[in-house]
Amino acid sequence: MVAILTRIFGIEHLTLAEDVVQEALARALQTWPFYGVPENPSAWIMRASRNLALDVVRRQKVFREKEAEIIHLMERPEAAPDTAVFHEQEIADDRLRMMFVCCHPQIPAEAQVALALKTLCGFSVTEISRAFLTTDSAIAKRLTRAKQRIREARIPFEIPAG
Repeated sequence: MVAILTRIFGIEHLTLAEDVVQEALARALQTWPFYGVPENPSAWIMRASRNLALDVVRRQKVFREKEAEIIHLMERPEAAPDTAVFHEQEIADDRLRMMFVCCHPQIPAEAQVALALKTLCGFSVTEISRAFLTTDSAIAKRLTRAKQRIREARIPFEIPAG
């Protein structure tokens, strides 16, 4: 499996291939006792390994694309907490800003509530799905779409005027 993943992702990702196969085996040990052993266990482990590797590669790609922007933001003089200056009328509460982002009108109402529960209150996807009387996957998709909408619409991290 490591060899197949190395062929797919390249020799530079050999360590990644080893790690994801180990992770897939650990997940198999965790899930198979509850859901049963699949018809083709090696295919299940291979698919899980491949998916884990894809997730890591995609995450690295997104980071590389945003790395320059992150460095720029971190090097701004106002980014240092000691030098942050707020106007008297400005509310310096990041949670309130996050609440306005989560409840922005461009995000569907049911996604607003789920996103606020997840990001502001720290509820798990399972807890939120139980509250909404729906499945974990439905809530996970709802959260993913809401976060994607925030990125696409470039919803500002700010408290609205007025």
